[in-house]
Amino acid sequence: MEHWKNLTSSVGPLGQKITERFGTLNQQARERFGHTSDITELPDEYRELERRVDALKNAQQVVMRTVRTYEHEGYDYPGHLQESMTYGAQSLSHTLSTWAASATKNTSLPHVQPTNAPPSEPRTLSHALSRSAASAAIDLGKSPTVASPHMGAEPVPTNESRLGELLQQFAVAQDTIGTARLVQDKAIVQSFVNVWSAFGAQIQLALKARQSVKEARLHLDSWRGTLKAAESSGTGSAKLESYGTEVEHAEDKLVGATEEAISLMKTVLDNPEPAKSLAAFVRAQLEYHRTAVATLEKIDADMATVVTSVEQEYRASRS
Repeated sequence: MEHWKNLTSSVGPLGQKITERFGTLNQQARERFGHTSDITELPDEYRELERRVDALKNAQQVVMRTVRTYEHEGYDYPGHLQESMTYGAQSLSHTLSTWAASATKNTSLPHVQPTNAPPSEPRTLSHALSRSAASAAIDLGKSPTVASPHMGAEPVPTNESRLGELLQQFAVAQDTIGTARLVQDKAIVQSFVNVWSAFGAQIQLALKARQSVKEARLHLDSWRGTLKAAESSGTGSAKLESYGTEVEHAEDKLVGATEEAISLMKTVLDNPEPAKSLAAFVRAQLEYHRTAVATLEKIDADMATVVTSVEQEYRASRS
């Protein structure tokens, strides 16, 4: 080891870097195999910050593995991979918006404008349910009504036509819920996933600074070991002075690296954005579920009337 360090002054900066790297690796190996117990202790504050940042890093990684689900539109409907999006299926969007426009007319609900069919269909489960219900409603809408036995009375709707009407309402409701879910997902990605990804990058900067501390500490202990060995072997005073200077430089380097790492770790731990973005996550979910509840409550009330009428007619026909 001392032979390598004797080469430092003769090979210039590149040789010095190689020597430092060799000394660091040699010190790391000695510590790993228990060949030295003379290890520089880092400040208690630094060790405590390390533990706290490690816990935060693990929390960030665990949460992100799950929440990244919101980046994939079809997470609740894997069947979209096998679903064939024909022009007919895509054109259902226009039909749905037309139905929705009629359903919201003369109500307190936001008015819906009919739209053209989009180039592709959303891949959520709610949108898939909406498409299926709309297609079925169109088929049942072709069923004729039964003529009334009373002269001049309106035709009597059949069970098929009533079911078609219910499916039409269901399709509109599910399309509304699916659209609200897409709004939720976009908000979560923007306000949570992106923020926590940036936070993860900030954590990595702190970890990189900690690695610099580790290398600086190994470098210092390597030079201290060299100085100690030289003192034991009776090396000349000029060489001892040179080694002492290297130890001082290594100490300064470790102090600087430790201070920078402490600063970066405190910045990570003091960052308020993760908590703020989690609150934004909950708000996005709340808005989505509010929309879903309001939509389902309305369709539930509308359907209850039709279902009651159908059941009454069924019992009457059997009496």
